[in-house]
Amino acid sequence: MFGSPGTEPAPRWAAECTTAFAQRLDDPLFAIFVVDTGSGGLAACAAGTCTPRLPSPGNSAPYVGHIGSVATDPAHRRHGYGWACVTAARDWLAGQGCTVIDLYASAAGRPLYETMGFVVRPDVAMIWRAPSASSEW
Repeated sequence: MFGSPGTEPAPRWAAECTTAFAQRLDDPLFAIFVVDTGSGGLAACAAGTCTPRLPSPGNSAPYVGHIGSVATDPAHRRHGYGWACVTAARDWLAGQGCTVIDLYASAAGRPLYETMGFVVRPDVAMIWRAPSASSEW
């Protein structure tokens, strides 16, 4: 999963991620979609998160959605498993009332997401990242 973006996570990432996932398992605004290999392994996965938001003039939806943690095991690629997980996450988020859903795509994943209706943002969205955070992830 981390080879595509070309970054290696900080050593403590796995423990922090495990804790964060465990804390959110009962959260009704969080869902994980997986395809099991049938032999105890994971073929693909995607997580959906609803974040409460204030209404804006062009969007009164109660949540904005985010799809993350998308990964497909290399041995199971090109079988539609990643597509199935992302589709399930997108549909679940839409069912929660999200009319806007974002995700961050690797170069390899972008063509798949575009076939699913995701587009590169044409707006002037910007992001700020704390200096200490950018070097840790």
